[in-house]
Amino acid sequence: MNWLKFRSASDEPRRGVTPDGDRGWTPSAGGPLAISGVVVTSERVLQLGSVQAVLNGLAGTISSLPWMLIRRGGDDSRAPARDHPLFRLLHNRPNRRQTSAEFRDELVRHLAFWRNAYARIIPGDDYAIGGLELIHPDRIARIERDVTGRVHYTVNGLGTAPQERLRDDQIWHIRRAPLTVDGLRGQTMVETARQVFGRALAVTDYGDLFFANSGQTGGVLKHPGTFKSKEDRDQFLDNWRLSSTGLNRHRDRLLTHGVEYQQLKITNAEAQLLETEKAADVSVFGLWNYPPHLAARLDRATFSNIEHQSIDFVVHTIGPLITAIEQSATTDLVVQRAEDSGAELVAEFNIAGLLRGDVLARYRAYAIGRQWGWLSVNDIRRLENQNPIEGGDEYLRPLNMVPAGSPDYDPSKPDKSDTPDGDPGSAPAR
Repeated sequence: MNWLKFRSASDEPRRGVTPDGDRGWTPSAGGPLAISGVVVTSERVLQLGSVQAVLNGLAGTISSLPWMLIRRGGDDSRAPARDHPLFRLLHNRPNRRQTSAEFRDELVRHLAFWRNAYARIIPGDDYAIGGLELIHPDRIARIERDVTGRVHYTVNGLGTAPQERLRDDQIWHIRRAPLTVDGLRGQTMVETARQVFGRALAVTDYGDLFFANSGQTGGVLKHPGTFKSKEDRDQFLDNWRLSSTGLNRHRDRLLTHGVEYQQLKITNAEAQLLETEKAADVSVFGLWNYPPHLAARLDRATFSNIEHQSIDFVVHTIGPLITAIEQSATTDLVVQRAEDSGAELVAEFNIAGLLRGDVLARYRAYAIGRQWGWLSVNDIRRLENQNPIEGGDEYLRPLNMVPAGSPDYDPSKPDKSDTPDGDPGSAPAR
């Protein structure tokens, strides 16, 4: 009597797994296969819901922030450098095809996932930059450094277009650690976290195949006799699979010649599918230090800590990304002009709005700043995106905080507020 394993759709040779079970992978080989047995490529990883949640959150947040060129004066003054050509590119439209928000959305996705972002620098007038056009990281064929130390980029053309070679002053390249051995580019997330993505893909494949098999976990066929050849056995199993899966999965089937079918009793609950999916998602979120509650994983989130987790997201998750973009843009894109002498030009994002708490906490903070003299009415109104008012630039000066020895300080004189009509010479009424 033969026991034959029921071959369902899940028994088809998986990508990267040969029919005889040889996975063709060893830990030292560094191939595209993860230990879980699935092929891990950028295209497959980008199909994971957890990865898309992270990239959408990072790109959407940073693309919504104001990005400006700031002029810092020698007296620590700060003002938008609206007269500089680069201001328009950063704040409004880097190229004719994209707005600033669209450009940054795509740039952040490249930088977060591939750990590299590339943009072609379009020359303008008088050595100024005329535009920026993003280049997909997969189009970069080679990065080389010549004997003079200059870096060259070989870029694959689109469609039938030929390759082109760009110098490092013709391309804006942002990279994040860990870098490759030569230090010329960042290693992609797939290169450094293949096993994490492999587990997530394996769990996803298992769930997909479970539903493709009509929610059945499979079973075994018990045959009372024997088959004449391996080909007959395989043909029998193939016919059974075709009649019981896909569009035929809900049709009645007839078993003859004493064949019996026994359903396997392993359930998804016993396999802890949901728990495994959550663990795989959290592992993916951890690669970007991304708060799970922003991807609708609210297992450990409460109403009391959501606000602080959101602030933590700004400081520890998008903060490093923003810093990398700001410093790279300031170093590689800003051109100091003669009229900017004595000032420092820096490319900055305004993240103040993301750090604001709820209305009550915000107004309490404003009240403290106003009462202690470091915020004016117009400062507060600007933080709330309101127009300034006349006389709103005055700062309060608490009388009990005047430095000792200053002309305004005389402890022997009573406070004006303690005397009638503000006359310092008259005693308060008793």
